[in-house]
Amino acid sequence: MKNAYELFNLIGQNMKSIRKEIIGMSQEKLADDTDMSRSFFSHIESPNVDTGISLDTLFFLAQKYNFDIRRFFDGYEKLMDKKEDE
Repeated sequence: MKNAYELFNLIGQNMKSIRKEIIGMSQEKLADDTDMSRSFFSHIESPNVDTGISLDTLFFLAQKYNFDIRRFFDGYEKLMDKKEDE
């Protein structure tokens, strides 16, 4: 991948939709429920995120809330196809 930040942004966008549509919690409630900070979720979901999230955390969230971890990577193929065109 040409720019890892694009992958971080994709995961962050997906985190936001998963949190709202699948988990159904605010950042604050999710933070309380997972013993993580609200600012952590806010940072990951930010459109200008410059850091990634660990696979351990992705697995933890997917298992805790019973969804497929691949949801965090929805749109990855499209992102890769776009990179090949450039």
